[in-house]
Amino acid sequence: MSIETFETAFRLVLAKEGGYVNDPYDSGGETKYGISKKAYPHLDIKNLTLQQAKEIYYRDYWIPSKADKLPDQLAIMHFDTAVNTGVKTANKILQKALNRQGFDLQVDGIIGPKTLNAIKNANLSKLLADYTIERNRYYAKVGNSRYIKGWINRSISVYDFVNKYSAVALLGIAVGLLTFYLLKKGV
Repeated sequence: MSIETFETAFRLVLAKEGGYVNDPYDSGGETKYGISKKAYPHLDIKNLTLQQAKEIYYRDYWIPSKADKLPDQLAIMHFDTAVNTGVKTANKILQKALNRQGFDLQVDGIIGPKTLNAIKNANLSKLLADYTIERNRYYAKVGNSRYIKGWINRSISVYDFVNKYSAVALLGIAVGLLTFYLLKKGV
């Protein structure tokens, strides 16, 4: 897992979360870059800097969700879910998605050795699809009619993003290998 993957995930979250808002219907209250006053009552949300938001996301979401221990595509998806639903809920969504592949994990929201081992043995493409299904099931269960359409659209757009991310990464590797081969051959 590289810092570049965190940077990519962070930029994706920023694109979804946007800047400063104070939606009276949002229980999080005042929010900037997705960081809410409810979650961080000690912060001056209106004057929160991008760097401060990045540090919060890394410390309070990336590391606790174990995104740093996941394959890149899954890490990006899981981090976005952790930001949107909370770390423990995102972890449960991941465990439910793994159980769709026949793993018998306790859905406790704790990403430990058993969950990490299941991830290593899972079909990643299927896991990304199953994760999206479980994420959308969670949103349907929450049933907030004001936000559900946006949440589901976000979930699907993240799924689309990580699938394209994989293709771009593989293309970059292929171009690099071809270039190395051609240079070695003197072409």
